[in-house]
Amino acid sequence: MNRAPDSTSSEKQHRVTILVVEDEPLMLRLLVKFFSRHGYQVLEAADGEQAIEVYRRQKMEIDAVLLDSRLPRSTGADVFERMKAENPAVKVVMGSGYLEPQTKTEMTLAGIKRFVNKPYYLDQLLEIFEDLIKHQ
Repeated sequence: MNRAPDSTSSEKQHRVTILVVEDEPLMLRLLVKFFSRHGYQVLEAADGEQAIEVYRRQKMEIDAVLLDSRLPRSTGADVFERMKAENPAVKVVMGSGYLEPQTKTEMTLAGIKRFVNKPYYLDQLLEIFEDLIKHQ
């Protein structure tokens, strides 16, 4: 599955950018390398506050966010709400080992685009982001 994001638009050449928010250093490094190898530009953050800082600085370039639900310095839900305040159209995929059904429903209603279970299956992540970007 070595598909690169479609960037053939004649109006503008845009390399798709994903912000990966993950507090586990090895997982963060793996995800950054994985998405980079598949043609994405990847920004990274290791906690909630860092994620907000990166998003505020570069929200116009960020096409989608992979956001861990449990983070130091802020919860994934709080980070999402703050990103949404910056950009109501933010596209977020929430990663989690487990979310209560009611919490998942509330987050869906708030605007989370997709959920993905941990441990991540990389091919599944790639498909989710390809689909999300394709339907901008």
